Amino acid sequence: MRRTIASTALILGGLLLAGCATAPGTGTPESATPQIIDIRVGLEPTSLDVTTTSGAGLVQVMRGNVYEGLVGLSEDLEILPALASDWKVSEDGLTYTFTVREGVTFHDGTPMTIDDVVASLTASSAEGSMNPDAKRMGSVASIEATDETTLVITLSQRDINFLESLTTSAGYVVPAASSVDLASATNGTGPYTLDRWNRGSTLALEPFDGYWGDAPLNDGVVFHYIADETTAATALQSGEVDILAGVTAETAELLRGADEFQVIEGDSTSWMTLGFNHSFAPLADQRVRQALRQAIDKEELIEVIGGQALEVGTITVPTDAWHVDATDSAPYDPAAARKLLAEAGQENLNLTLTVSNTYDTIITEFIAAELAEVGVTVTIDTVEFATWLEDVYTNKDFELTMVLHVDPATITYYGNPGYYWSYDNAEAQALVTDARQAATPEVRDEKLRAVAELVAKDAASDWLYSPQTVVVAGKDLTGFPVDRISNNFRVSGITVAE
Repeated sequence: MRRTIASTALILGGLLLAGCATAPGTGTPESATPQIIDIRVGLEPTSLDVTTTSGAGLVQVMRGNVYEGLVGLSEDLEILPALASDWKVSEDGLTYTFTVREGVTFHDGTPMTIDDVVASLTASSAEGSMNPDAKRMGSVASIEATDETTLVITLSQRDINFLESLTTSAGYVVPAASSVDLASATNGTGPYTLDRWNRGSTLALEPFDGYWGDAPLNDGVVFHYIADETTAATALQSGEVDILAGVTAETAELLRGADEFQVIEGDSTSWMTLGFNHSFAPLADQRVRQALRQAIDKEELIEVIGGQALEVGTITVPTDAWHVDATDSAPYDPAAARKLLAEAGQENLNLTLTVSNTYDTIITEFIAAELAEVGVTVTIDTVEFATWLEDVYTNKDFELTMVLHVDPATITYYGNPGYYWSYDNAEAQALVTDARQAATPEVRDEKLRAVAELVAKDAASDWLYSPQTVVVAGKDLTGFPVDRISNNFRVSGITVAE
């Protein structure tokens, strides 16, 4: 529970008196009561090791809060200085020269050196790297420190998204040598360090006294992993938590009229994706994939989940610079779906849908019911998220799956036949390569627009909907992000208004 604004006049008086105090020798007002911000989020990490572990839950907590790269990413997707104070890019786009910041310390007290930067980026870009974002570093040819503060990265080919890639786990800087077990502890350079992790319940961050930049405006943050919406709403109303980072339409409506809360809608870059394993014979047939798409009524599905989502039709959302409207690429048409399945010889198809238990079963049950109407029998296999990561994401052992993709770069993964859905399309690969090597954002966006249209036409996946972000917080809270919070949730600016 947040320990800030008290509800009694006696305590409030004490706070006001204490608020006039000044920290010795600093001239900074001394807070009487720690401002601990309690935030409800949905998905708990399976491990804290950002160098080997995938998952939006880990990214949401760690990115920019605990771990940093040479550059950072603002809420509106602007590239910001971080562990590099500045940088320049050669005219051919192949050489990036960074000035590495001095005076940076890891959370274990060890000074960061340029050797740590070289070691981190070399590890994430190495062939066979286990870093979850290693696929973004494929254009790196060499990484070299030319002196104690200058780092030169040379690319084998132009990559217009390279700076953005350095804001992901592939760009995080960790000590070249450390005894810290990163699976259960942290050792970054960010404004927060791990306080405690109560698995299955909460993860608490506390400000890092040795942070090189501006200190957080709060005294710590506690992430609460509450899956049930009713329990989350009750926690907010009781004061157990201060912010609900993402709520359903029903919860938003319930809290919208309450004087003590603010309900804010933000931009979202995410897609609830029905993934097809293209190496599974029946799903290698475009007619079967298209039939599955046309058998599911997206408009009704969105109504079933409460209406707080957009129909998209492909892997873009309206806020993307490369957005294309593909909602007519797979119109709901059960008769057409049956015809396509008959043409493919799959009138009595049986499929297993492997899905993490972090998602509402109403979605998977709706999918199974819709596909049953066209003769497809779906067995729902609900597993722990860690099991999903191992079986589906890593080992590609699945037929159908459903997952919320939150990375804006997901569209480029349709050009990677090694990605978990094994989509191997030469035209898509060429377009993604052209987009990555584009000299201007305009050319990149044109190529990505073509990718979005192609994968929709080819039914590479089905994109069930794009959920819209809604954040509910106490009226006295300020500075909390609302846009794209699934993968970029900086908490250092959150505070309680005076």
